[in-house]
Amino acid sequence: MKKYLFFILVGLASCSEENNSSETIKHNEANFTLSKSNERSVWNNIQVGETLKFDVKIKDFDSSPDVVYVLKPITADATKHQQNKIDYNFQEEIKVTSSLMSESIEDQFVKQTRDSIVVKLANSSFFVSILKPGNFTQQYELRKMLANKYVAGSTQEILFSAVKIEMYTWNEQTSNSSMFGNSKHSRYYEFTIDDGDQTNDTYLTDSDSKQNTYTALYNDKKFNGNIFINSAMTFSEKVNTEKGAQIVPKWTLSELKITQKRNHEPDNIILYNNLTIKQK
Repeated sequence: MKKYLFFILVGLASCSEENNSSETIKHNEANFTLSKSNERSVWNNIQVGETLKFDVKIKDFDSSPDVVYVLKPITADATKHQQNKIDYNFQEEIKVTSSLMSESIEDQFVKQTRDSIVVKLANSSFFVSILKPGNFTQQYELRKMLANKYVAGSTQEILFSAVKIEMYTWNEQTSNSSMFGNSKHSRYYEFTIDDGDQTNDTYLTDSDSKQNTYTALYNDKKFNGNIFINSAMTFSEKVNTEKGAQIVPKWTLSELKITQKRNHEPDNIILYNNLTIKQK
């Protein structure tokens, strides 16, 4: 009888060890998903200067007091625009409480650039401020720390493209005034697009399988043309005047519509709206 009892106890102990081992493995995981925020409905028209929001969801979130999750960007490959504070700013949104003469005012949220962020909730977010144009291949690592020691980690990747668009107008005097006539002037409306300086930065660059054209809507008139990266393109007809330069009717371009024609695929339409025009 004692022999049978011994074997039963050993079997129970073995099962207990297997369960503890299984729980430990699960406990030490740091799996997460990374996704583009639903707050932005269109992701094919990103411009330099914009701030993007990404959502983080940690699977089997461990809320133990000694556990800390740290999220940080992987900054290894400059050709993929992975350099934090050069290609983009990795940012955390924090709440700032202000007070004036003991009278509290509304809390404000500000974004601060970080090297890493401590993720305190299973569902969280971070921000990326775009500094350069290009095709971004961003990678992020989530580390699970227990009592300041690394216990688990995993990585996720997210892709997007950004361009830099500059709209401007300029005027030239084509002839001086004389006793026979007034001075003459011409006003030009032009823009440039930069889609990046790396080999793989070809978002709006023509290729054997992709051609890009545009339609600009300015002052209720349309102007069509072909896309030439880093070259001056026209978004409105030249205006000739006498005595002085034409007064600019509007300082905003209503819409820049880019149509990408791709072999054996439907056209890809990209819309950039309300672009500010500057005096050159």
